Amino acid sequence: MRLNKRNKRELKVICLFLLGIAGVFLWIVQNIGFPIQTKIMKGGRIKVIDVSSYNGSINWKKVKDQEINHAMLKIGSGINQKRKGSEDKKFASNYRSAGYASIHRGIYYYSYAMTVEEAKKEAKHCLSLMRKHGIDPTDLDLPVAFDIEEEAVFGTGKRNVTAITTAFCEEIKKAGFTPMVYSSASALRNYFHYSQIKNYKIWVAHYTSKAAPGISFPYQMWQYTSSASVPGANTGRGHCDVNYYYISKEERERL
Repeated sequence: MRLNKRNKRELKVICLFLLGIAGVFLWIVQNIGFPIQTKIMKGGRIKVIDVSSYNGSINWKKVKDQEINHAMLKIGSGINQKRKGSEDKKFASNYRSAGYASIHRGIYYYSYAMTVEEAKKEAKHCLSLMRKHGIDPTDLDLPVAFDIEEEAVFGTGKRNVTAITTAFCEEIKKAGFTPMVYSSASALRNYFHYSQIKNYKIWVAHYTSKAAPGISFPYQMWQYTSSASVPGANTGRGHCDVNYYYISKEERERL
């Protein structure tokens, strides 16, 4: 059967279409991969990476090759008298691509607030960024964390640091999200009234060879290193933050 000009054009279009589909499939296999089962370690721990624009363009398929399918994504930075709130430059692509790759996602927001009023503005800014990207509480498998670690903020005293933290977390809670407090072990010991933050999830940073971070109260996530190598998600220095998240029985059932 000889092909006329019309048949040839149609065949060419079909071939280009099939090549396009093949190219998309190849890209998915190389950069996103297929869903993986969460690896639950002893004590109900799972590995979680936390990433921002410093990690560059992330290849989630390579991350999953390390048996990691949970990530905390930086959404933005906060507000004080000298700063305006900003969105992390890689959040949009990280959130979208991680979702395509079936990564369980959470969010963190870096604070500069010096007062309760500024902390409330930061919470509103964080929530506005989530609305911008169409994120509601059912879209997140991990909490929304308040990252408070600025020395200038700690210098305002324990009472104020605690008040700043509760102000942000209460706004996040009112919006239906699960709030979490992130800071170093030493800061959590010295600059927070635990009785006032105990109803929020705690994320502690402590790089130690010991089996647990140096705090005496319960925590749900432990950032145990900032210098792990996680191919696909390393910063320009070749490092990535890695955490242990301790999941509840209810969370296990959802995985």
